[in-house]
Amino acid sequence: MVTIRIGALADSGDLYPFIPLIEGKIKPEGFNLEFEIIPTVQEVNEAVLKKDVDVSVPSVAMYPFIQDDYFILSNAVATATDGITGMPILGVKEMNEDEIKKSRLIVHGQNTTAFTLYRLLMGKYGKLVIIRRVLDEIKALGKEGDVLVAVHEIKMMFALKKLGIKVVRLGSMWDMWKSISNNTPMPMGMVVISKDLGKELAFKFKEVYEKSKKYAEKHLDEIIPKDVEIMRESQKADLDEEIVRKTIWADIEEYNVPVDQVRKGLEFFYKITEEKGILPRVKSIDLI
Repeated sequence: MVTIRIGALADSGDLYPFIPLIEGKIKPEGFNLEFEIIPTVQEVNEAVLKKDVDVSVPSVAMYPFIQDDYFILSNAVATATDGITGMPILGVKEMNEDEIKKSRLIVHGQNTTAFTLYRLLMGKYGKLVIIRRVLDEIKALGKEGDVLVAVHEIKMMFALKKLGIKVVRLGSMWDMWKSISNNTPMPMGMVVISKDLGKELAFKFKEVYEKSKKYAEKHLDEIIPKDVEIMRESQKADLDEEIVRKTIWADIEEYNVPVDQVRKGLEFFYKITEEKGILPRVKSIDLI
């Protein structure tokens, strides 16, 4: 029997659809699942690039580099349609655009969508600071870096408040994106599955993933304690259950955008990043 290797990203919003599968609440038929929890999105990006996993949750910006090896699950593309999770730029003091472009910029990694959007929408920065873990980013703001692109605003703001760090919201990727895209949905992350498994098995996995996602959304009180447990262990931090719940609620919206809008966002993202010389050309968006 085929075993599908899943690299689940240890981020509450991306993790919740997998938890019913991890816990055995939803069981696949005809194939086995093997899970590995991957702590950061940059490590996920590296894992899919090396084909170390069959299924994972890389950045949308990673797809041009893995397009020959992975399908995209059409029911699993995290897509922003408003400013709630629209990647704000945060700093510890008021700064104008010129000052931001000379700042030390904190991001998760060079292959992330957050950094790609910054390059597309802001362009310049003084020094790039790579800090892979979300909560480590917070501690570095004002010390190692002047500004950061917050991938999860709710989680970030809650953690900053808890640490007593005051920040200024300097701008938002979403606000800039919607102005150049005519309000096109903004893609951020995606679940991909290896083409080596074949399209038939990929579709079977997609169906099981959808069942797991829907189960999680209907049974959040069951799912959240496990989500918190995994997050605390992988992030080496004492995460608050309240913020995990709020993060998941925000991401449920992202993971349930209609597929025609998902495709529209992906097409615009890859078209404009290729035109600007930021990402390689995407030959075909292989949504299944």
